[in-house]
Amino acid sequence: MNRSTFRRAASAAVAVTASVALLSACGGKDADDGDKAAPAATPEAAASEPAASEAAADAAFTVTHIGGPTTILEIAGSRILIDPTFDAPKKYKSGLEKTQAPAFGTDKIGEIDAVLLSHHQHDDNLDDKGRALLKEMPVVLSTPGARKTLGDHVTGMKSWDSQELKTSSGTIKVTAVPGLHGPDGVDRGADGEVTGFVLSGKSVPTTYISGDNASVKVAKEVGDRVKKEIGPIDTAVLFAGAARTPAILDNAPLTLTSKNAAQVAKDLDPRKVVPVHTDSWNIYSQDTESVVKAFQDQGIDGKLVDLAPAGGTKNLS
Repeated sequence: MNRSTFRRAASAAVAVTASVALLSACGGKDADDGDKAAPAATPEAAASEPAASEAAADAAFTVTHIGGPTTILEIAGSRILIDPTFDAPKKYKSGLEKTQAPAFGTDKIGEIDAVLLSHHQHDDNLDDKGRALLKEMPVVLSTPGARKTLGDHVTGMKSWDSQELKTSSGTIKVTAVPGLHGPDGVDRGADGEVTGFVLSGKSVPTTYISGDNASVKVAKEVGDRVKKEIGPIDTAVLFAGAARTPAILDNAPLTLTSKNAAQVAKDLDPRKVVPVHTDSWNIYSQDTESVVKAFQDQGIDGKLVDLAPAGGTKNLS
């Protein structure tokens, strides 16, 4: 029995147990029926209880923030891991330094149906343990460069390519979307190759995952096309933190600044915004408090998801 089936079975068992307890408390009779025996459940009614429990499980829409960009989305009956980083604090040959441990390790992530990897070149988006984890994952979607470097277990996607993920409740369409890992007008070549993603489909809350995109213009272009071809964006997972390093573009921001994240939220107008990529690494120059302040200045802080403490799950429904 896989994790999803177990969860549904457990939910159905809880519902049946609660019904039995309630019936016992009422003396085994309906309060309005006096001494009449309760009618036996029809096969159709009995069958509907597990179906209702399965529907509730598949309707779950949650986010679990593990640290940095690393996040688990539970959406439309599927559990999706974004940019896996699970190393303990350490310094890397690249000059990056991880300053905070993940909320939990790979042994605690549970069943994962797919990994969405914005890019493979930089340790703060894919560290050593994250890289090892990819080989165990059933589906890994990323850039063409990631496939070339990491191997055939990665599916490389060009911008606006799509893949389908089959779930217990249907299909999630995953579309790769453009991202710019630096200021507008800059081409960093292979080192700057990144992708964002859009999740969509029947009964799927349309979700934009920015990846390491620093450009308001690029995000708006993505949003405009998604709204035209798919519909309104329900939720945006924005990589903020204004990542900077003196060795690249004179310390220019390589991901969204807090101010630009707020502008993207205004342009795309999602119902909810999940801010990530603001902690655990030495190259992030702005934190979550800075994001909150920028959203308050724009009068849209009501969109922000106040993430649960690291490792906790937050409902997005």
